[in-house]
Amino acid sequence: MTRGVRTLFVTLTVAVSLLVTGTVMALTLGGVGTDGGHGRGPAALADPGDPAHWTPERMSRAKPREPRGSEDGPAVPPPSPDPGRTGAPAGPEPLPDVLAEAKPPPVQARAVARPYTGEAGTVAVGKLFFEAPDGPSVCSGTVIADPKRPGRSNLVWTAGHCVHAGRGGTWFANLQFVPAFNSSGQATLANLGNPGPVAPFGQWWATSVATSDQWRDGGTNATSSATSYDYAVVEVRNPDRSGRSLEEVVGRALPVWFDAPRELAETGAYGYPQDAPFDGLTMFGCAQAPRRMTVDPNTPPLLRIGCTMTAGASGGGWYATAPDGTLCLIGNSALSGAGHTWIAGPYLDQEARRMLDNLKRKR
Repeated sequence: MTRGVRTLFVTLTVAVSLLVTGTVMALTLGGVGTDGGHGRGPAALADPGDPAHWTPERMSRAKPREPRGSEDGPAVPPPSPDPGRTGAPAGPEPLPDVLAEAKPPPVQARAVARPYTGEAGTVAVGKLFFEAPDGPSVCSGTVIADPKRPGRSNLVWTAGHCVHAGRGGTWFANLQFVPAFNSSGQATLANLGNPGPVAPFGQWWATSVATSDQWRDGGTNATSSATSYDYAVVEVRNPDRSGRSLEEVVGRALPVWFDAPRELAETGAYGYPQDAPFDGLTMFGCAQAPRRMTVDPNTPPLLRIGCTMTAGASGGGWYATAPDGTLCLIGNSALSGAGHTWIAGPYLDQEARRMLDNLKRKR
């Protein structure tokens, strides 16, 4: 276990019951509207201007998005023939070795020790609430560093399916990020509006959001090539309208490590699983050396680890320690097997960097 990830997991306590058959932690995309003429690139969100929007009752009704997936992962389509290559085969070719790699052994998710404010990395994790066409919804997210504003970031990394419905759909509304949600452990479904137990650092409204063009154009409620680009970044505003940034208030923002080595010794994944046996009130984590999982030979393979977290952990950050000892974000949860023995997320390459840079240019 690498030094930074080991530090985060040393205080974890096991708090998970037996696995249950469930659903993958990604967004149900049916029944949504069109993109409403927003065009490509990031969207500027209208500030709802009503802090009372996320009432305890509405927060308690927020549901994670849950299309189903097979336990072994998606069926892999054959690679597209190269039009410039003569004699390109019309049928499937033998799968590369990485596609035949066995799924990882399951890892029991562990409850993160409270208070979350006491851990340098987990303090950056929180819950992302949003309104989808079918009602209040929830994902997880992570405060990330903003190279354009060192030490003063207002950026949150999450999954693309937590901000946009994908192909034929639209941006979601009323996004709100709650860092270190329920750090005290005093929250119940009846007191979610109490900022003391629930929101130690406040409830931060989203002002702009971006996801990949691939997710916007091709994201679906089943595994597709767009799953390799299922990531997003949200810019938020201080709820008290002061000049203090999210990073300054929380005290931590993780730099994003683009093009990190795929053969990492270990990565730690964090989030707020909500489907049974979880209730969405506690942060959990898993740690394991990541393996590859290919959903389409023409797109980058996902990263996959064994983990029993369920829906609600979508968008939660994947951590790894860089050679200089810096704890970094290398990915986010986007997909899980139906039996909840593994989770997978996109590999953050230069496409992901371009998405982040595009948001920064539009500000």
